[in-house]
This record gives sequence, C-alpha cells and structure tokens, in this order.
Amino acid sequence: MTRELTRRDGMFGPIRVLERQSDGARLYCINGSIQTLMLPDGVSAFGYVHAAKILAAHAHNVLIIGGGGGSLATMLARQGANVTVLDVDPAAEAIARDYFNLHESVHWLTTDPIAFVEDCTSTFDAVIIDACDSEGLVSPFNKPQIIANILAKACPSGSLIVNIVQEDGAPAWGGWMAAKLASIGFSVCLYRSEEGWEGNEILHVRARGPTDQLTATDLEQLPAEARTYLMSLRPHVSGRGRSGQ
Repeated sequence: MTRELTRRDGMFGPIRVLERQSDGARLYCINGSIQTLMLPDGVSAFGYVHAAKILAAHAHNVLIIGGGGGSLATMLARQGANVTVLDVDPAAEAIARDYFNLHESVHWLTTDPIAFVEDCTSTFDAVIIDACDSEGLVSPFNKPQIIANILAKACPSGSLIVNIVQEDGAPAWGGWMAAKLASIGFSVCLYRSEEGWEGNEILHVRARGPTDQLTATDLEQLPAEARTYLMSLRPHVSGRGRSGQ
C-alpha cells in the first residue's frame, strides 16, 4: 500500500510522489513509470543507481543529466563529490528537495543539457546520463554522436555512464549503442544483469582506458534487490574496453 504525497504537472506527464507504508520508501513516478525509489535513509533501492555510483566512485566533479528524485546525486554528494544536476523539467528540483531530501550541496540547474554542455568551459571527472523512458533512451541521447560529443566536451579524460532501460519489447538500445560508440574508437563496456527484476543496463564509455572494472563491495549493506542486481552484472566489452589500447 502507498499514500500519495503530492501530484504535479510535469513536462513529460503527471508526476506523483508516493510513500510506501510498509517501509517509508518514496517513489517518484511519471505517467505511472517509477523514476526513483528511495529508502528512508536516502539510499536508492535500484541496483543500476548503485552501479553508476560505483563507476563514478573516484570522480571528484560529477555531472548528472536527468535528476528524478536525486537519489544518485545525494549518494555521490555524501561520499564527497561535487555534483551538478541538469534537468529540463521545472518541477523536478522542488520535488527532489521537498520530498527526497536532496543533499544540500547538490547544484541543480533547470536547463537544456545539450546547450549546457556546448557552452560549458569546465570539464567533469564523470558524466552520468539518466534520461530514459519505457523505450530506452530519450532523444537526443539515443544518438551515438550526441553521446560522443558529450564525452569529448564534458569529460574528455573521464567516464561517461549511461543508464539504458531494457524492457521486454523495447528496442535493444544498449548493444546497438555500445557497438556504434566502439566503432568510433571509444572504450566501451555494457553491463547487463542476469537476475532480479530491473531491466536497466549500464553503459560505461571512456576515450581510452578500461571500462570493464566494476567491482561491488559492501554488498550486505545494500537493499536486497540492488544486491541481486549488482552480483549478477556481467560486462560485455566492445572495441577497446578491456585493454584500453
């Protein structure tokens, strides 16, 4: 059972924030699709969020495209990262701060991410793209050249981490995107989970260097489903992902 905390009109449809009565977890939903599932301690229940956090563990400055409830931004900020979030929906920041306890240090901008990247004069150690719908990646992030441009402009020496929804009947974006980026010359690894209920895939892209070195630790501290997801992740390397040569 859940109770509704608020309902807003968003750019991509009606937004509802629900609270699960069994454990107090909060859900950020757009058109009935769950974008964020955060436990009362501020930790995401989604395994893919923990995978992205692990891949960005050594990043000092992080850019996140697509805010949702901000659970990933909060988790990265808690471990000392300087986090900037870009989201086009004016309703998103207020919801993240009012209902999901967004970390006070997170810098949130309501802006067009592509324009921000083009005009940006600084670079980041990691860029995380979390802009999905039931079909996979939303436009324009479903275009390999856009992904390549973001990497080259915003984190030329760092990691680009992309969340890709892979649901039954949806296009196989992950493998296609990985192959396209590898053909351009990037180091690419696509992580797929073999167990659990999450359909999310994680794409790790770098200009050079290994991308298949995701190592999960302290699993006993994670929510059960996130733990299952991480333990069953398998790397699928394209191009120069393993050797980095």
